[in-house]
Amino acid sequence: FLMSLLVSDFFLPLMQPFLSVILTLPDFCSSLASFTALEKNQLPTKIIHLWNVAPIIEHQLEQIQNLGFYSLLFIAQALGRQETANNFQITVISNNIQSVTGTELICPEKATLLGPVKVISQEYTNINCRSIDVILPHRGSWQEEQLIEKILIELTVDNSEKLIAYRGLNRWVQSFEPVRFDQAKIEKSRLREKGVYLITGGLGGIGLVLAEYLARTLQAKLLLVGRSTLPKKNEWSQWLSTHDQNDSTSCKIRKIQEIEDLGAEVLAIAADVSNTEQMQSAIAQAQQQFSQINGVIHAAGVPGGGAIQRKTPAEAESILAPKVKGTIVLDAIFKNIDLDFFILLSSNSSIVAEFGQVDYCAANAFLDAFAYYNTSQNTRFTTSINWDTWQEVGMAVNTELPQRLQKLRLENLKQGILPDEGVDVFLRVLANTIPQVVISTSDLLDVLKNYNYDNQKLALDFLETINSSKLKYPRPELTNNYIAPRNEIEQKLVNIWQEVIGIERIGIYDNFFELGGDSLIGIQLITILNQEFHLNISVAKLYECPNINSMAKIFTPEEHQKNTFEQRLSRGQKRRQIKMQSN
Repeated sequence: FLMSLLVSDFFLPLMQPFLSVILTLPDFCSSLASFTALEKNQLPTKIIHLWNVAPIIEHQLEQIQNLGFYSLLFIAQALGRQETANNFQITVISNNIQSVTGTELICPEKATLLGPVKVISQEYTNINCRSIDVILPHRGSWQEEQLIEKILIELTVDNSEKLIAYRGLNRWVQSFEPVRFDQAKIEKSRLREKGVYLITGGLGGIGLVLAEYLARTLQAKLLLVGRSTLPKKNEWSQWLSTHDQNDSTSCKIRKIQEIEDLGAEVLAIAADVSNTEQMQSAIAQAQQQFSQINGVIHAAGVPGGGAIQRKTPAEAESILAPKVKGTIVLDAIFKNIDLDFFILLSSNSSIVAEFGQVDYCAANAFLDAFAYYNTSQNTRFTTSINWDTWQEVGMAVNTELPQRLQKLRLENLKQGILPDEGVDVFLRVLANTIPQVVISTSDLLDVLKNYNYDNQKLALDFLETINSSKLKYPRPELTNNYIAPRNEIEQKLVNIWQEVIGIERIGIYDNFFELGGDSLIGIQLITILNQEFHLNISVAKLYECPNINSMAKIFTPEEHQKNTFEQRLSRGQKRRQIKMQSN
């Protein structure tokens, strides 16, 4: 059975197998309900996402995000609400996202869909997601016909490749090669003595490290733009004398003073990089005080965090805005200005996507694509640097974490990039012409090889933070009465359920999904139960046994032995059946 969802700003009554869909979570849930009603209570197991196959239209950021990033977010959330153990395959087909030949016209706004493509499978164990990027042939041509045939084959074949691109009739998959940047090239740097440079996120850790280098070596004139509002300069002495030395504002003031002592002129302005008027005002002040800006380092960003199932559009927008809208704003302002360089500070999260980072991954994927787009559009040097973790500064150091994850962070930071190393990398990249450079403190190929295993461990650590609050809500009104646990196993299950779901006084017949459970909470619950009972049951069991009464039977020793015996018997029967067929 095939159902097609057509996007509309309002509901349209359409004949089967077409449905009108508005780009909201409730509408996607309604579409799944319509499908199951028509197809004997079966959910679609293959979803083909074609809303990003369209001609490139500039200045349509919001529409492109709705059709790409947000629609995939809603699809995952809608599937996560379903009480099913089915496996799902989402294939996202797009055009002009990947730079393969170097001659394509890239649409970086579409590239944010790569965030959901890479992270959905990390957070939903029963959903596999992949991207197929194409260049649209002429309509009705033989090339179009053959491309459709190749895509149809892709849809019927299971493979582990996340990112696929077709250029003409040739199939490409993403790969990475190590590159060596010659130290000698640094002497031909694009940096100028007493040059004027804008650093967005300039009051953050990495921004200040780069600012200090530019001050020390070039006596540069620096416009540092950040979200933090500092006191007026003539009030700095009073501020420092009346505030703790570890106060955030005090630390920034002292750092700026140190940079000025190195010979730089510094103008620090609080502005939202995604706001055109605020950025125009900040840049106008810098041009009036200094002169024309020679280069831009876009380091602004907000750390992502939060599972897809609980992610709201507003939360995602706050992560996307500095990198996506901010880049577009900067590009527009400097469109007719001859910059020496436009450096985008991206992250490895767009390459090795992590659990809970769907929006941050998407934002950095945009930066990567934009570097290729800008390189193909003009002679301005634009590059995206995918940074690994920095050891002493940056988001990995400053993001707040629960106490029990502090040790994990310290272990990760041991392999981080030191500030001097980061500056050296920055200079080497700046002296070359590559649009995208991935910086990894470990062999990137090994990192990608162990990607799924490492992310499973990270997922468990992340899940522990989701319900870290001790606050528990009262038992809601349910369709059944409260029945207390009757034995030790049921009591143990009740305690775990209450801790994970965050609800008091759960009864043995209370339905997991009626209590507010979803696929994400289910992953956490089953993981903890497997650890506590030393078993290895799958999340699918939660759909078969959605209350404690039925689940307790799984965890009784007799039932576990019976299940294990039946599984072995089943495998033996299958082997005998295969042997009989082969004879």
